[in-house]
Amino acid sequence: MTLTQRIDEVIASPAHHLLTDFFDPQGPFAGSTFDELGENPPESISPADLVAVSLLDVRFEPRAVRSLLDSDASKLSKLLIAIPADVDIWDAQDRDLDAAAELFRAIDAYAGVGETKASKLLARKRPRLLPVIDSVVRKGLPLGSEPARELRAALSDQCRRTALEALRPHGVSPLISTIRLLDAAVWMRYSQSRNAKRARRRAGI
Repeated sequence: MTLTQRIDEVIASPAHHLLTDFFDPQGPFAGSTFDELGENPPESISPADLVAVSLLDVRFEPRAVRSLLDSDASKLSKLLIAIPADVDIWDAQDRDLDAAAELFRAIDAYAGVGETKASKLLARKRPRLLPVIDSVVRKGLPLGSEPARELRAALSDQCRRTALEALRPHGVSPLISTIRLLDAAVWMRYSQSRNAKRARRRAGI
């Protein structure tokens, strides 16, 4: 199955029911809190960013925290500023994704980080541009070594983006990006967590 076929499968019914559960503020999932918690300055990594990422079941080791917030903060800020905050993934230029890849490599190099933690932190900083990439997403979507570029191509189809936006639950802020709706839909469909399994059973799958 191709990437576009799998995305179309993921966002088909009952995806709306699953996303309604995911973004329920009284529910057990991260929902909008990942994007909306605390301060999220576009030009720097903040303590609130690390707390937000912890809602997605990861944590940064103390050495990495000290590097992110203290010793390497200025260097990382320069790399972050090079990544546009107001561009959606389907409109991204190669230079935008190249800049994101440079920051990804810098964060990935810290002790105990890796693809999952680095991508979740970058997704918090650039929610319109960068996807979460973890084991659940890779289980659900046939992604290769350049997932952002692959998803850029898949979401270049306006009809697919419209279908994704149609899944947005009532009351969910437009600050929650289209790419984040896709992240959530994939996670709810493929996560083996107890809460995700319960949501799928309620949705009839």
